[in-house]
Amino acid sequence: MIKKFLTLSGNLLLLLVIVVLLASLYSLIQSKRNPDDLPSILGFNVLTVQSGSMEPSIKRGDLIIVRPSENRKINDVVTYRNKAGTLVTHRIVNIVSEEETIFYQTKGDANNVVDNDLVSMNQLIGTVILKIPKLGTLLGFFRTFWGMTILILIPFLLISISIVQKMIAKEQVQETTQNFRG
Repeated sequence: MIKKFLTLSGNLLLLLVIVVLLASLYSLIQSKRNPDDLPSILGFNVLTVQSGSMEPSIKRGDLIIVRPSENRKINDVVTYRNKAGTLVTHRIVNIVSEEETIFYQTKGDANNVVDNDLVSMNQLIGTVILKIPKLGTLLGFFRTFWGMTILILIPFLLISISIVQKMIAKEQVQETTQNFRG
């Protein structure tokens, strides 16, 4: 029972590592080919939060999944490019209409005042649909030399251990068979 659990856990860990490796590699290639575009996977942007302006709801190092959306409302957490071109993830606190154009007033949960500039529809990347605590920090590590090295070594080691276990089990079966006949 425990052996089956450990085998299943090892296989799931290996699968997770492979998925993370492929997703990281894909997003890395995307960002190198098109530095001005945000990397996306199946139309969703995967971003790491860099500041504490949305604490306690979203913390620095959290991974957020952002989906392009049309219908935004007050209290939605959105990601947009500010006028300096920096990505910002803040909450919509007000919707303003000026000359038939819609703008959003945003504020970080940890900030005392609303953001200075209104956000236009053209600046919006999308709405945050999922937050995974600390995963952004972990993925950031995997983008470093040592992180990539570990990502390559873990599957190699898991596969090697599996092969050695199978060889030992086969050898034990052969010994048992010989002793039984013997």
